[in-house]
Amino acid sequence: MRDAQIIGGAKKVALRIWRGIREWCGDAAYERYVTSQAKHSCCGALLNREEFYLEQLHKRYSRVSRCC
Repeated sequence: MRDAQIIGGAKKVALRIWRGIREWCGDAAYERYVTSQAKHSCCGALLNREEFYLEQLHKRYSRVSRCC
């Protein structure tokens, strides 16, 4: 019984770490977009993964870079 609790706790910790890594690197952006659209959008068309990814790339690289 105690071993099962330890394993269950370890799985929960590992899952939280994995979710944190996905959020940090931007891998979970599409899932957040879908959730947000479901909550806040009344009639907007939902982008598929490819369209969302291309839109994010366009947003990121269409602006003037001020690094140099």
